[in-house]
Amino acid sequence: MLIQFSVKNYMSFKEKAVLALNPSSDSEHPENIIEKDCYKASKILSIYGANASGKTSLFKAMTSAVLMIKNSNYIQVNQINNLFVPFKFDEKSIAEPSEFEFIFIADDGNRYVYGFSADNKRILEEYLYLYKTQRPTMIFERRADEYEFKSQKAILEPLIRFNTPNKLFLATATNWNTESTMAPYKWLTEKLITFTDAFSLANLSLAMYKSQKKEDYIKFTENLLQTADINISKINIKVKKTKVSMPIGLTLPQITVNGQAITPNADQELEQLEIHTEHLISDGENEAKYMLGIGEESSGTNQLFILGPFLKDAFDNGLVVVIDEIDKSLHPFIVKYLVNMFRDEEINRGGAQLIFTTHDTSLLSLSTFRKDQIYFTEKNNKTGVSDLYSLDEFSVRKTENIEKGYLLGRYGAIPYIRGEEL
Repeated sequence: MLIQFSVKNYMSFKEKAVLALNPSSDSEHPENIIEKDCYKASKILSIYGANASGKTSLFKAMTSAVLMIKNSNYIQVNQINNLFVPFKFDEKSIAEPSEFEFIFIADDGNRYVYGFSADNKRILEEYLYLYKTQRPTMIFERRADEYEFKSQKAILEPLIRFNTPNKLFLATATNWNTESTMAPYKWLTEKLITFTDAFSLANLSLAMYKSQKKEDYIKFTENLLQTADINISKINIKVKKTKVSMPIGLTLPQITVNGQAITPNADQELEQLEIHTEHLISDGENEAKYMLGIGEESSGTNQLFILGPFLKDAFDNGLVVVIDEIDKSLHPFIVKYLVNMFRDEEINRGGAQLIFTTHDTSLLSLSTFRKDQIYFTEKNNKTGVSDLYSLDEFSVRKTENIEKGYLLGRYGAIPYIRGEEL
């Protein structure tokens, strides 16, 4: 369960920006709140703002931080990465590292605070704290090459020699099966899914449709499409294997996987998915079945097809799904349906969370969201600095038309068109 994410000096966010999922004292919409033991968090956060205001920068900040954690163990000594882009409209900020912090409840039921600051050459600061009471227990702190330990020092300190200046110690320690870092590392690398749109995860989605849970994913997606009023009665997925034979005497080049050289076999089988959708068509008297290839379906249908397995896993396992431009290729009614799936306790039994950016103002309603679930990004065009803030910072009546107020500019975060008034 994600409680808070913050970022500083990354792309257009020069100052610290905080995306808080811990709810305020507002009693509205209890169905929008997850509660685990003594911890609470919002199931959904929506982020609005003009084009180039910082919405995607915020999304990329979380994605870059997660990728750094996931890939840290594969980074070579002195390898330069391109994940971190500091605020570039200030000479001082360009030379400073980007900063990231996550506050979350891991699968062991404990609250953790993990953060790091880094540029593309090295890690300048890193820390991990565990909260079993109101007071934190420091697992480790790191400032460049200086480390400090309070918990399990005898286990963690010897692992410093396996770390390098450009790698995260959280990943290195977990790679050596350290118990104190295992739960937070697994949550950060397995529970957070970020993507620009469904099509960016098409290959992963297709792999899930080939897995042992294939039938469960297909059934879920069929129900998703039918509920969204898309005329598809059934999805048929077949795996077609094609054997590829290489000419005799041709030497295949070696490839390297995780540092190990592997020579491909001369005779290999390539797997290809054949995906067809079944439509029941009636002329008023007779009903017939017709098949279409998935490529013949609309972009919106394909987006829901790709999203299906991820949504099912999210609801089953309590994942945090972060989507930039959730309304891309989808009708506002379908977007609202997806949002309401996360609010529905019968569907979202695992406590999944959804964070999304959108321009769809039809969702801006206090009949759906609490004030602390609506965020805005706004960029100062003179300084180039983005700001992130919540509707909860405004004095808003429960009966107020939030969509109208937003379009009228009461909360900022809208473009100001020069020239003729629109």
